[in-house]
Amino acid sequence: MDPHSFEHDGILYEVRFERTPEGWLARIRPEGAAEAHLLAFPEGPGFDPEDVRGSLIAGCRAAVERLPQRPPTRH
Repeated sequence: MDPHSFEHDGILYEVRFERTPEGWLARIRPEGAAEAHLLAFPEGPGFDPEDVRGSLIAGCRAAVERLPQRPPTRH
């Protein structure tokens, strides 16, 4: 599945998806960050069978709202 990018609170995020036997993994990386947040989406209820990608993107956007924001820069 192709990567997806979106903006939240002025931060650009890139998400890369990986299919596993148990479901999907999403690696959410804020722009400029060296590390990504890893989320697991297990098989089961919650996926729109007609739009799995859209379901994963919606889950990632909801998760980003709860992720710790990167610390402020010092000038």
